[in-house]
Amino acid sequence: MKRSKYLRKLTWEHQDALQIARNLDKGLSIDTDLNQVRGYAVNVVENLLEPHFLVEEQSLVLRLDGANLHQASVVEVMRQHREFGRLKEKLKCSEESELRLLLKQFSALLKAHVLLEEQQFFPFIEQTLSTAQLIQAEREIDAGNIIDCSNWPDPYWKPKR
Repeated sequence: MKRSKYLRKLTWEHQDALQIARNLDKGLSIDTDLNQVRGYAVNVVENLLEPHFLVEEQSLVLRLDGANLHQASVVEVMRQHREFGRLKEKLKCSEESELRLLLKQFSALLKAHVLLEEQQFFPFIEQTLSTAQLIQAEREIDAGNIIDCSNWPDPYWKPKR
């Protein structure tokens, strides 16, 4: 399904999120220092995902009326937003022996979350909100300033030269 222009910036950020998941997976597959991957994942949550979630919640979810707030994809999106926060806290304080599993969970959740939003949540939003609401949401989304996490100082997922 083609994404409406109103949500395009969020879809672009989802493409970045999928690249981040690939970076995490690559780091785990080449036995990178897990503390380095942990730092990257925590940075992604704090500087990309949490601001992205805030924009989605304030610009999209808050425009839904009571009945639509209980729609399955909306409920699951909000649950996953909270799950990223819980995973971030676990990553911050976990022992090194727990990191690989937590990082795999983080990557899997990131991929699943993007699919949920692109395939279910955004189509629901596009069908439910009026054009005027979508135009206002687009303005708010475009005003959001998300940090580019692709320029990580030590890209562990790239082969060393």
